[in-house]
Amino acid sequence: MPAALTNPQRKFLRGLAHGLPPTMQLGKHGLTPTFFQSFELALTNHELLKLRFANLQDERKELSAKIVEQTGAVLVSMVGHTAVYYRPSPDEEKRRLVLPRAKTVPIS
Repeated sequence: MPAALTNPQRKFLRGLAHGLPPTMQLGKHGLTPTFFQSFELALTNHELLKLRFANLQDERKELSAKIVEQTGAVLVSMVGHTAVYYRPSPDEEKRRLVLPRAKTVPIS
C-alpha cells in the first residue's frame, strides 16, 4: 500500500488525470468481484485510474472508501461523479509514473 500522498503529489496526479477519459464505470451492479478484478488489472497496468460513478450520487463516498480499503489504492480526488485512484505498479521496472519528491523539513 502506498504511503499517503503530499499535496504537490496529489496536484501532479490530478493534472495527469485531467485530460484522461474515465477508464472504468461503476454502475447499478455495484462492487462485484468482477469489478474488483477489472479494477486491479487496470490499476496494475496504468497506475492512475479514473472511475465514473453512474447513477450512484448518494453512495459514491462509501463505495470509494470500500474500493480504497479493498485494493490498497489511494484516492487522489473526487469531483462530481468521477474519482481518480493511484497505486504504483508492484513491479519497479513497469512503473510509468514518477511522483515529485516530498520536501523534507530540516530539524533545528
